[in-house]
Amino acid sequence: MDIVAKVRDVAQPLCRAEGAELLDVTLVRDSGRQVLRLTIERESGPTTLTDCETVSRAVEAAIDAADLVPFRHVLEVSSPGADRPLTTLRDFRRQVGHPLRVALRGVRSGAVTGTLADAGEAGLTLALRDGSRRTIPLTEVLEARREVPFGPRGAAS
Repeated sequence: MDIVAKVRDVAQPLCRAEGAELLDVTLVRDSGRQVLRLTIERESGPTTLTDCETVSRAVEAAIDAADLVPFRHVLEVSSPGADRPLTTLRDFRRQVGHPLRVALRGVRSGAVTGTLADAGEAGLTLALRDGSRRTIPLTEVLEARREVPFGPRGAAS
């Protein structure tokens, strides 16, 4: 088992214990040093700096105690960001009520923007600006991201 898989196995229950989901673990070389990057997301509500610090301390202690990383490294724990690509049904369900931009594949290529009204096995249902609803099968979703509003008091500009 490689280092990333071992760290994932150790980090997942520690993240869960802190109310967070472990989304990704990577090991990269950055500026001449080995960096172990964990991406976490709070299961309810926004991921805070305190969440990242708490998970970082717990994971670092566990991987040091188990001697999982046999070289000098830096551990970074962060949230994925509000505009990260949404890839799982669970990701979509967390975004119900938020604006999304969905890029489509195949015959209906292009993109659709609307507020996610529902996410299920049948697909994504978006409430469009004109008041209509459109259901997009998951198989037609090329990429989806939350639309992050900018401007005064969260208004789109």
